[in-house]
Amino acid sequence: MVLSEFVGAIRRRWYLAVVGILLTGVLGWSASAFVAPSYTARGLVLMLPSKNAVGPGGNPFLGLGGLDLPARVVVAYYTSAPAQEAIAEVTPGAAVTVSMEESTRGPVIAIDVSADSEANAIEALNFVADSIPETLGRLQDEVNAKGNARLRSRPLALDETAAIDGSGPLRARIMAVVLGIAMTAVLIYAIDGIALRRRLAREERAASLAAQDVVDDDPDLDERADQDDRLDRDDHVVQRLHG
Repeated sequence: MVLSEFVGAIRRRWYLAVVGILLTGVLGWSASAFVAPSYTARGLVLMLPSKNAVGPGGNPFLGLGGLDLPARVVVAYYTSAPAQEAIAEVTPGAAVTVSMEESTRGPVIAIDVSADSEANAIEALNFVADSIPETLGRLQDEVNAKGNARLRSRPLALDETAAIDGSGPLRARIMAVVLGIAMTAVLIYAIDGIALRRRLAREERAASLAAQDVVDDDPDLDERADQDDRLDRDDHVVQRLHG
């Protein structure tokens, strides 16, 4: 497809371009209307050292070093199938991601939730945040950690309301508009090509009929044409003899 040909097709079929743009707008609106927005919520949970590590009257925030690895063990559990199934039973349709909060250098666990409603997002967030102490306790039970030697956790920040994520409808709208423009361009180019070929065929048929009418009106035309051909050949022979 040559650009000049495409521009020419648009100019000749501008009315089709107008119709295509209007239909593309309707398609974009429909796509965004049928794709519901999602709701996101976020929480942070902090790992704390054991009471033995802190000592009497000690500050637990000064003993956060070395807790990154235990925090990653907790995070790894939430990527497992049993953990994801437990979350799905509480809030079906919610997507929960548990990871390390990389913006900090401490043992902070991030909980990111995406759901189809604000209530489901907050419910899933609270469920996972409340389950982290239980998960941490169970993991420590498996290694026989006792009493004051056990690690602890506490919520650092939890969203109370979910935020609307409109990226889904926006992506659907963009895809619909791109698809509509592409289909409009292809249809215009194809229709214009068909119309041009039909017009050329009609012109060729008209020219052929006109030539046939001339021959029919002048029966001596073929004879004169043959005479002209013979004279041209005779002149050519004479020129060669004189040459």
